[in-house]
Amino acid sequence: MKNSKRPMKAVDIWTLLFDHLFPHTGQIMLTREEITEKVGIRVNKVTAIMKELVTFGAIFSDREKVAGMRGPGLVRYYMNRHVAEIGSRATQEELALIPKPGAKLEVVQGGKI
Repeated sequence: MKNSKRPMKAVDIWTLLFDHLFPHTGQIMLTREEITEKVGIRVNKVTAIMKELVTFGAIFSDREKVAGMRGPGLVRYYMNRHVAEIGSRATQEELALIPKPGAKLEVVQGGKI
């Protein structure tokens, strides 16, 4: 709270991130737009708060170049391993299941039986 220009919203985002972690990698599985919807602030404010969280090491970001996409690439956010236990129990087979950027996804039919 002391490190943010928007301390209450930063706490809201910070707690939300824990509910949306990919367990084996610590990747935050929310887009900025999804965070915006859940927290109720504008996308540019979410971006600013995410940058604050990166600046003081709560999370880190990684840019991934995507074929055909202009600019520096897609931003992926990850939880700091010292903050949340992640990846310690993942097998190589489980890690292989993680979709790669730009991988083609398909719709799987299913639901309640």
